[in-house]
Amino acid sequence: MLAQCGGSGWTGSTSCVSGYFCSVLNDWYHQCLPGQATPTLPPPVQSSTSLPPTIPSSTTLAPLPQPSVNGTELIFGNLYTGCTVAGTIAITFDDGPFTWTSALIDSLNTAKVKATFFVVGRMYGCIYQYADVIKKAYDSGHQIASHTWSHANLSGANSGTINTEITRLETALKKILGIRPKWLRPPYGGTSASMLSNMRTLRYKVVTWNLDTEDWNNLSVQSSQAKFNALNNNRDPKIIPLAHDALQSTAQQLGPWIANWANQRGLKAVTLSECMGEPIPGGQYDIVGQPEPRDGTWTC
Repeated sequence: MLAQCGGSGWTGSTSCVSGYFCSVLNDWYHQCLPGQATPTLPPPVQSSTSLPPTIPSSTTLAPLPQPSVNGTELIFGNLYTGCTVAGTIAITFDDGPFTWTSALIDSLNTAKVKATFFVVGRMYGCIYQYADVIKKAYDSGHQIASHTWSHANLSGANSGTINTEITRLETALKKILGIRPKWLRPPYGGTSASMLSNMRTLRYKVVTWNLDTEDWNNLSVQSSQAKFNALNNNRDPKIIPLAHDALQSTAQQLGPWIANWANQRGLKAVTLSECMGEPIPGGQYDIVGQPEPRDGTWTC
């Protein structure tokens, strides 16, 4: 139901089922979200402009990040949808780790590209089962980011639920990698003013996407590829495509194809923070310690 309903080049349905409205997330992507026809979502901050961030009036501004020699960290609690650094693409994968993720990492490494993995604590098994896969991605220079503990829709969740979903995954990543991620992709792309306020408090930047492969919607690999080929006249699309490494066809076919498509187009496939011009690794993580030895607490 949280499907695409419009955007540049979209030829499918522009209507949503009862109880959902078509929200304009950006020029490329309109999505059916739960609620009334007059959504309460704040307009996203378009990362390709110099406009000030959209902050709900009932919240307190966090201190502005300070620039570093490697870039400037973006603002916690804001929603971003596209790359800002010229000539870059941020390939992103959701819902892992899973059986196919390790081989996908090998393919990306062979293509000499970087990607960002938005990991879940418990969806296709338990995150601790795939600790070595997460370490492999991290050690290969790919970015690890949050997709919540249980793939929960945060758009209407209360603060307690949001806090649990975020901090439980943080605990796992602290054990596995010794880091706390600073980027979140909300499951289903679900955001709201209250959710963004919570993310500001929890020190997360929020990102969706501006190209949906629709692999989650059983779109064929060839049809997903066509979405990228439709951009061939755009020399610098600055895209953040949405894909899912938990899907075998994506991990084995579509993901490697996207990496090669970027290389053939002369685009630099980098991590999300790099495509946003952030310092590395400061824009990606807080380093909170050393990876911990596996013990009885590594359970879901």
